Amino acid sequence: MVTCDPEVRSVARQSQDQFIILACDGIWDCLTSEECVVQTREALARQPAGQPTSKIIEEMFDRIVAQDILSSGGVGTDNMTCIIVSLKPRA
Repeated sequence: MVTCDPEVRSVARQSQDQFIILACDGIWDCLTSEECVVQTREALARQPAGQPTSKIIEEMFDRIVAQDILSSGGVGTDNMTCIIVSLKPRA
């Protein structure tokens, strides 16, 4: 199903905010918002300085993309797009 009515939330930024995750439904079919945030936060904490966030997304896709399309029940077979926007600390 395709919708022209995306889930959008406006939230006041907090001083501890580190990133924003923008993703399509293929990601949310495999991970809850909380799972995605926890995995991203953990990956950022162990990421070497200067490494692009694209590496974190590659690792996420490696975990959630279906290895066997026939036995996956469709989970992990949808189109997947994800962007992690790293936020600078608030002054």
